[in-house]
Formats: sequence, C-alpha cells, structure tokens
Amino acid sequence: MPISYTIDKHRKLILTKVSGILTDDELYHHKRSLMNDPQFEPGMRELSDVREIKELHVTSSGVWSMASIDKEHAEKLQSFKLAIIASEDIVFGMARMYQSLTQPSLPQVNVFRNEEEAMKWLDY
Repeated sequence: MPISYTIDKHRKLILTKVSGILTDDELYHHKRSLMNDPQFEPGMRELSDVREIKELHVTSSGVWSMASIDKEHAEKLQSFKLAIIASEDIVFGMARMYQSLTQPSLPQVNVFRNEEEAMKWLDY
C-alpha cells in the first residue's frame, strides 16, 4: 500500500507518507482507517508528505469522497490541522482541490512545497 502513517500520541502528530501509484480507493481506505484508529484524537495535527507519488490516479470524484468523509467526521475533526507537502504541480493542484472542498467542515488544511513551512504552520 502506498500510504502509511504513524501516530505520535505524545506530540499529537500524525505522520503520513504517500509513495508510488495513488488511487481513489487507497485514499478512501486510508481516510477510513485513520478516522477509525483508536489512537486518533481530536486536536491532532497531520503532516502528509506526498512528494514520492510517482503516478496519480486520483479523480475529482475521489477527492469529493474524501471531503464527504471529513464532513461525516466534522465533530471529531473540529480542531484538526492538516499540512500536505506536494512537489509535483498535478499533485499540488489536487491537494488544493481537496483543501477547497473541505473548507466548510475542515477549515485548517493547507498545501506546501516544503516540509519546513508545513511544520511551522502546524506549530512544530
């Protein structure tokens, strides 16, 4: 699976790494797994590094599905912050689409080109 994550409960930080070929199904399963992970707590922050994606097979309907999961879990995500690091323009653009779609239910999403800026925005 091209998506893996670890949860640092002490720092309340989720570190997500995405590589290889990314599809709608993998994004959907990742989001569901994270929302159902017993270590996930409201108020956590997530650093999602998608710089190692080789092929992006994510559709706009896949991004809409992700946004709908966020809406479904809006209460749990109230103070959640997500920083996405993307280097490729197409991946950056899809991440910005996700940011735009989730604005009503998940207002603290931002997309960055480098890790230093992302970590600063996450307050680390």
